[in-house]
Amino acid sequence: MKKLVLVCLAVFGVLVGCKSANTEPSEVTNFIVIFTDDLGYGDVGVYGAEGYETPYLDAMANDGMRFTDFSVSSSICTPSRAGLLTGRYAQRWNHDNGVFWPHSKDGMPASEITIAEMLKEKGYKTGMVGKWHLGHQPEFLPTAQGFNMYYGIPYSNDMWRDPEMPLAEDVVFNEGFTVKDYKSSIQKNKLKSKVPLMLGNKVVKWPVDQSVLTRKYTDKAKQFILENKEEPFFLYMAHSMPHIPLYASKDFAGKTKRGLFGDVIQEIDWSVGEILKTLKAQGLDKNTMVIFTSDNGPWVKKRPNAGSAGVFRDGKFSSYEGGSRVPCIVWQPGTVPSGAVSNEQTSTLDILPTIANIAGASVPKDRTIDGLNITEVFKGNTYTKLDRPYFLYRGDGIRIGDWKYVKDKDSEQLFNLSTDKEESKNLMEQYPDKAQELIDSLESVRLKLN
Repeated sequence: MKKLVLVCLAVFGVLVGCKSANTEPSEVTNFIVIFTDDLGYGDVGVYGAEGYETPYLDAMANDGMRFTDFSVSSSICTPSRAGLLTGRYAQRWNHDNGVFWPHSKDGMPASEITIAEMLKEKGYKTGMVGKWHLGHQPEFLPTAQGFNMYYGIPYSNDMWRDPEMPLAEDVVFNEGFTVKDYKSSIQKNKLKSKVPLMLGNKVVKWPVDQSVLTRKYTDKAKQFILENKEEPFFLYMAHSMPHIPLYASKDFAGKTKRGLFGDVIQEIDWSVGEILKTLKAQGLDKNTMVIFTSDNGPWVKKRPNAGSAGVFRDGKFSSYEGGSRVPCIVWQPGTVPSGAVSNEQTSTLDILPTIANIAGASVPKDRTIDGLNITEVFKGNTYTKLDRPYFLYRGDGIRIGDWKYVKDKDSEQLFNLSTDKEESKNLMEQYPDKAQELIDSLESVRLKLN
C-alpha cells in the first residue's frame, strides 16, 4: 500500500466540487463497495488469475463492467482508503502515505466528509463491515465518520491490540487470554496478528479467529442488507485479506492449486456471490450498484502468500503500475451494461462524486475534490477522456495520459504506457522535453498538495 497516489485535474486548482445537476432520482439506488486488501490486477479470473477460480466475480464482470485502467489513490493502505471514502488525496489533510498503527493516536480528521456522511444527508442507512484503518481512537472510528453500524477490525490483520481500546461488557477472550492480558504491556511481537474484533466502538472479541473472519463479514453484511432493504442503504465492505497473514475457513482451506492464497481468494469470491444472491433474492439487484476493487496491488515480496499484478511492474509500496492499477468490476443489472469493458483512466477517487451524482447528493463545495463524476462511464456511454495527472506516492512521479515519470531511488525514468505497459523501456534520453514537462507538472502538484 505504499507508493502510488493519483491526482486529477483538481490538483491543478480546478475545484471539482461538481455538485450533481440531477434532481431527485426517479428510483433510489443502493450502493455496496467491496474493497479487498492487497489484491493485485492479476488475481481475479477475468483478469488472468491461475491456480484457482473466481466464478462469482467472473459472472459479476460478465453481467456488468470490467475496468482495465482503474487505479487507487495510493499504493498503501491508509491513504488509499481515505481516497476512496472522501474522493480526496490524503495529502490534503497532511497525511503522507504512512499507515496508522495500534499505538497511533491520530486518524482521518472529522472535517473530512465521507461517502457515508454525504449519503446520510439523503436519508441513507450506512454500514461498514471489515477493515477500517483510518484511526481506531473513538473520534476516528466509522461510527464517527458517518456509519450507523460498524463491525470489523480497526487496522491491518498483522497488527496487535491497543490495550486502551474499550471492551464491550460481553467481550469474548480467545486463545486463553484474559482481560488482564489485554490491558497488560505484553510485548507486541508476542501479540502480532492477534487483532481485536469490534462492534461499534468497542471490542467484542480478542483475538478474533481470522480463519472465520471472511464468513463473519459476509454474515454481517447480509444482515445489514436484510435489515435495511426497505430503505436506501450504503454498505462499505472491506475485506481484511489477501493481506498477510492469510486465513481460510475449513470449507475453503486446501482446496486450490495456488495454496492458501488461492483458498483465500476463492472464499472472498464466495462472499461476493453471497452478497449478489442476497440482493437478487430480495429483489434489490436492479436498484443496487455494487463496486468491487482493491486498496492497492500485491505485496510481491511476500510470495507465495501474495498475488500478482499481471503484466504490470512491481506492486504495493511502488510507484509502478503494479502498485496502483487494480481490478475493478461494477455491477447493476439494467443500468450497467453487461459484458462491458472500459479502458478509461479511472480511479477510486471517482467513486464519491459518481455516487453523489447517482444518488442526487451534493458533493462538498467547500473543498477540492480530486475525483470526477464518471456516471456515464458506468452506463457505457461515450465519455470525454481527460488526461488528468496521476500523482505518484510521496512525490516519486506522475502520470499524464500514457506518459509516466518515476524517480526511483537514484534514477529517473520515463515510460509510455501505450507501448510499454510493463514499464521496461526508459525513454528519458529519447524524450527529454516530455520528461521535463512531467517534472514541471509534478512540482506544481507537490506545491498544491503541500
